[in-house]
Amino acid sequence: MSSNKLAGRGITLYIAFALVRVANVALIQSQFDPDEYWQNLEPAYCYVYGHGEQDSLSCQGLTWEWRRRPKTSTALSIFNDVSSVVEAVRQAMEQGPVRSFASIVPTMIFYHIIQRLQWDSSWMISRGPLVLNAILVAATTDWTVWYVSQQWIMMLTTPTITSTTTKTKMGISTNSKPLGSSSNSWINFCVYCSLTSWFNAYALVRTYSNSLETMLVAVSVSLVSQDLLLESRPMGWERVANACIAFFLGGVCSAIRFTCLTIYVPLGVILSLKLHTKTATVSYLMGICAIFGASGFLSTVLLDRIMYGFWAFPVLGNIHFNVLQGYGSLYGTHPFYWYLVSGIPALTGMLLPVLCYDLILANSWDYGRRNLWIIIGSCVIAHSGSAHKEFRFLLPVLPLFCLVAGTRLQDVASKWRRQWFLVSLLTVGAALNFVAVAYLGLIHQRGSIDVNRMILNEVVAPVQTSRLVSTSPDHQRIHIHYLMGCHSTPLMSHLHAPPIQFETWYLDCGPTCRADPNVDCESESFSKNPTAFLQQAYYRCSGEKDDRTCAAASANSLEGSTAVRAVPDFVVCDTDNLKEIRNFLESPIMNMEEIGRFFQGIHSIQVGSPVFEGAEDDLNSKKEWSEMQLFYGFVRLRMEEIVLFRRVMN
Repeated sequence: MSSNKLAGRGITLYIAFALVRVANVALIQSQFDPDEYWQNLEPAYCYVYGHGEQDSLSCQGLTWEWRRRPKTSTALSIFNDVSSVVEAVRQAMEQGPVRSFASIVPTMIFYHIIQRLQWDSSWMISRGPLVLNAILVAATTDWTVWYVSQQWIMMLTTPTITSTTTKTKMGISTNSKPLGSSSNSWINFCVYCSLTSWFNAYALVRTYSNSLETMLVAVSVSLVSQDLLLESRPMGWERVANACIAFFLGGVCSAIRFTCLTIYVPLGVILSLKLHTKTATVSYLMGICAIFGASGFLSTVLLDRIMYGFWAFPVLGNIHFNVLQGYGSLYGTHPFYWYLVSGIPALTGMLLPVLCYDLILANSWDYGRRNLWIIIGSCVIAHSGSAHKEFRFLLPVLPLFCLVAGTRLQDVASKWRRQWFLVSLLTVGAALNFVAVAYLGLIHQRGSIDVNRMILNEVVAPVQTSRLVSTSPDHQRIHIHYLMGCHSTPLMSHLHAPPIQFETWYLDCGPTCRADPNVDCESESFSKNPTAFLQQAYYRCSGEKDDRTCAAASANSLEGSTAVRAVPDFVVCDTDNLKEIRNFLESPIMNMEEIGRFFQGIHSIQVGSPVFEGAEDDLNSKKEWSEMQLFYGFVRLRMEEIVLFRRVMN
């Protein structure tokens, strides 16, 4: 295929991938993990709509990772002596910010543009970044999978191959032509794996730093794909330039998430070892990998210097928090083998049997396939050493899994005589992945998004929904309190309705209190004794009564106490503690009424004979669950819901 035809086809495919991923956004109406909002949309919103650094720091959507500041600003004079450099590094690690602005620059630019054009409706603020991510991140990742597979087949297939050839250089059988020619089958299978991957569809369009990391890794691999996949190729200026760009992107990626190094280090080593002399190998490692990687990293340092207003090194704070202190484990732990038994199977889904089959055939791996598995293995092993594990941490190697699985699927397809059966299997696999994405994206944990939408509908007049900007000098303030696990819903990015201003309060669960066994976070105190916590949160004793007496006072009177927090306009809670706090919320003191419930998930499934009166278990008697009964009560589903209360106006 000529370069012009290849370029034209690439542009057409990119547009097609972008359209698919924009449609993919419609399937994402739920929250997967708080970081997709609290580490992207919320800080971007705060810095664009915060009107200056001080106002931004007081923004309610800004978490501790962005608020940390060293006691003394790091100035250029620190380089005068070694001790000042050491002190600056120590402050950056222990007191400085933990997040780099490099991860939120696309969202910030998007917010600035729509603000300038006066397109900043609530929909554009909350959903626009997902559409942007679909086009710039998800579609680009899909395109790189196609491009690398195209390069792979073009490099390894010789012009002399005919339909009667039984083996090619890559060990792929081509004596039959399933679903098109051999080369097209390979490319189509790789793209099929990427587009039908349930985890790509569920996570890649979300505004995670992991999604941006995935795109940067995929683009880098595509730039060096010829060297990565083919054992011997002559060194040329084009290859050198591509490698320089790839490792520059690697430096940017490592500033966003330093775990990128688990991919770029083995990638650099593999490429350098292709060279025939030690001098050339060292020159490649230092002259291309290290220098251009450092250049990419320094570009993010300059960006953070501009945005933070001082020399910040977020990657040092991140390493100190997650590696040296090990505080990532405060947010959940798993055993070292978790990625092997749970993470990878869940991540790859229907591709897992193909990947296992490929591992069985390890003796027949070609050079490129071996390199892909080395990079994947390096990433998985390194992440397994961390106590805190999440599915999305392995998202950057999912495109590599798609390449490995797609090429192996082509091998299987070329040997399968019953093509209709293969097509049926592929169709069923795609359908099952779609069902999983549809449930997880449209139903599971949707309440986190819907509750704020209802609050907006309650406070914004219908005539304003298309353009939520008013020139009125009056700024109405709406107070919302979130009485459940911290960061259970997005915040300011989903409460954008000028000139209305929202004042929010959510329970603290920061690492300072989590790491101290003698201190309970607000979320822990609330979970242990919800009623007492609320009495203390809204009313505290005055006069001769002590705190415990006040906490035990009647929720209808709370005599001897003084108000310390205004009764909000809305209270958001979940069904975990609803039964214990309902009386307090509906008492004359708070005067709240329930106005909506939003499905969050299935808490439990009970299968058996119908439950008769008085036979319910203790768990159900203490919780205010909603229930769905199927098959005449033989199957009972208990629902987790988010509940919205509104203050009754007298």
